[in-house]
Formats: sequence, structure tokens, C-alpha cells
Amino acid sequence: MLTFKLFILLLCAAITSGFGQENFRIKDGKKKDRIKFEMVNNLIIVPVELNGTQLSFLVDTGVKTTVLLTLNEEDTLLLKSAERIFLRGIGGEELIKAYRSSNNEFRLGNTTSTNLNFYVIYDPDINFSPRLGVPVHGIIGYDLFKDFVVEINYPRRFLVLHDPEKYSKKLRRYKEVPLEFFQDKPYVQVGLNIEGKESRATLLLDNGLSDALWLFPDSEKIHVPQNTFHDFLGRGLLGDVVGERSIVETLTMGEEVLNNVSASFPDSLSVEGLKTYHARNGSMGAEILKRFHVVFDYRDQKLYLRGNKWRNNEFRHNLSGIVLEHKGYQIVESYEEVVRSISSRELSKNEIILEPSLYRKFELKPAFQIARLRPDSPAIKAGLKVGDEVLKINGRDTWKLDLNDFNSFFTSGEGRKIKMQVLRKDQKMEFEFQLRNPLK
Repeated sequence: MLTFKLFILLLCAAITSGFGQENFRIKDGKKKDRIKFEMVNNLIIVPVELNGTQLSFLVDTGVKTTVLLTLNEEDTLLLKSAERIFLRGIGGEELIKAYRSSNNEFRLGNTTSTNLNFYVIYDPDINFSPRLGVPVHGIIGYDLFKDFVVEINYPRRFLVLHDPEKYSKKLRRYKEVPLEFFQDKPYVQVGLNIEGKESRATLLLDNGLSDALWLFPDSEKIHVPQNTFHDFLGRGLLGDVVGERSIVETLTMGEEVLNNVSASFPDSLSVEGLKTYHARNGSMGAEILKRFHVVFDYRDQKLYLRGNKWRNNEFRHNLSGIVLEHKGYQIVESYEEVVRSISSRELSKNEIILEPSLYRKFELKPAFQIARLRPDSPAIKAGLKVGDEVLKINGRDTWKLDLNDFNSFFTSGEGRKIKMQVLRKDQKMEFEFQLRNPLK
């Protein structure tokens, strides 16, 4: 799995919000609002309406400030009370153009705010959409979670916003985990067993992180295991974020114990500036949270967990070494059968005949290309290259798939054979390789 968050986390660390903020409310005073979401690479994407315009936002406990991304400057008409500013990303020398906007109307399902304040960032490098294959226009976190008890059902892909004053759901089957907050972000205390060494760690609870764990090595609590592999972890302000991937033997969170949890150990320079909270040792992401029915209660500083059907699924790494991204669209030609009725007026006999006809049809379908290849991976040894457009995988047309399908292929298990047809410089080419676990 890939991380799509780091870029915006580093940038948001440079924002100091002086906004006042009106609360969100559920329409007509109802006690809850149930909202369907799309899940891509473990991330929650919801349809929203901003000042009357339909957009898609990532719901993310790991950010304090609501951020709008990937607009053109002409789109500032969408905003209210916009003030132009410049941000300097941590570790970056260049100023990034942005707007600070207030008094905006925001709607999610039947939940609204008439005075939402956020930042708008104009930078082509800050764009989740290609790596997710779906449009993502912004991120919302604390502004939403502070006003509700938020229940997330990952397998059924819905979340419920509960009015905390009217919330009466019994949580006897859930296990309670205390939260602590720093700068309006939730943190959780966990136990770790890394190569037999037990330690305690403070992790940012970050459902906008698609990985299971990011751990920051230090000499006292967390060390990088001996058995690792070097990999691309995500995208940062200064370029690619790299580090080591491995597993931790156990992770204990309250009464919950998870075994053989995949973990990433980013290079220290890659995450410089993220450790704004001195006690923080890393992040816990959605690859863990999706295994539970989750209830966030920010007011009472509690997290409630109940294992779902994914609770005991094995943690898996990408065994192919391929990172794909959405690359616009391709034209797909197909044929559609249309039945035409021939009436008696066209015939000598007094009868009606149904005559089928084939019509050519051209449609725009998503295209995918290889964005990164892990060194020494099965894919790179087979001859695949960055920039190859993937046309077929194991006989299936890729325009019929999404990135969740690709992840299923690439994490499906040691020894599985993968056949790929790619387009390279207008030439179709065939490749074949077997998935290999780099930790063995």
C-alpha cells in the first residue's frame, strides 16, 4: 500500500490557523446522518458540496485544518472572503501560493456548516487524484470530528455522524481505547514488540494514512528490524519519501492485539518537521483501522473498536514492486447490439420482424501507468519500466479495473504469476513475473 498523505501533512504543519469556526449541524435537528463513502487504498472519500459546487473530500483524522486542493486560480470565484497568502513548507525554500478563505457553505449529506474556513493550495505536485484514480479536491478532519461522535463501517462503506447530545448507542461489545490530543489531533498509546523487544509508543491516529504503521526509529523505543526491504513510501515536499518496510511481531492497543503487522520506517530526513509533538513515535493508519468498526468520540477523548470481518486478515506488502497511477483516459472501442423492429409497411407480408444490428461504440475509460518501480523487484527484473501504460493484467483489460483491484493482484501471495501487457512508445509488449516476498 502507498501513502498519499505526507505531502499535505508537511504543508499543513506550516499553517497556523487563526480562524474562528462555526460548528457543523445536522439538518432539521436530527440525531444522526448516515453517509456513504468510496474507499480507495483504505482511504475514505465522500461527496461534498462547497458553495454549491459538487466536490470530493478525503475524511482524515490526521489533519487539523480543512484544505482545498488542485483548483485553478480562476476557480477562486468558488470561495468567499478569500485572502491571498504564501506558505513556506517545512524544509522547503520556495513559497507556495495559497488562499485563506472564510464564511464558506459546506454540506456533507444532511450535515452543513455555513461558516467553514479553510486554506486553498495551488500546487500541481499536491494532487492525490492520479494515485487514487478518483478525484480528490480536499481534506477535512478535525473541523468535522470535533462536532460529532463519528462511527465508521469500513466493509459496508458508510459513516454515521451522531449528535453527541442525542447519542445513546450502547457500546458494550466495543473495546474502549483512551485518546490524548495535541494541537487538535488524536494520539493513542500502543505496545510494540519488535524482534522480541517490548516498548510503548505514542502514535498519531491517522485514518488518512493508507499504510498500517509508520514508525520513527530512535535509540530508546523503536529500532528498525534486521529483516527489511528498501521502498518508496510516499511523496514529500522535497521529493520521494523512502525508507524500510518490515513487520512488528505484535501491536497492542487497549485490549486488542494484532500480530505480524506491516510497518514502515521512513528515513529521518523524509519526515523532518512531522514530529511537532515531542512524544510522537509515528502514525497508525487505515490498514489497521479498517479491521474494526470504529467510533471516534473526540469530546470524551475515547476510541471504541469492535473487530469486523477483516479483523484477522493477514497484513500484506506489495510483492510486485509496482506503483501505479491513473493516467488520464484511453479510447475503448466496443460493439453494441441494437434490435431494430421492421414493421409490416416495409415487408410484403403482414408481419413484424426484429432485426439485430451491431453498432461501433467509442468510450473514454481510465488508463493506468507505472509511476514507480522498487529496485530489485520482480517487475523491474522482468523488464517493466516507469511510464509503461498497463493495458492488461492476467488477461483482464485494465480499464475495467480500479486501483483496489490492482492492489489485490499485487498483494495476492508469494509465487503468484502475473502477466502484463503494456504500451511503451506506441508498441504493445508482454511481460511475466512471479510475486516474491522481499522479507524472505
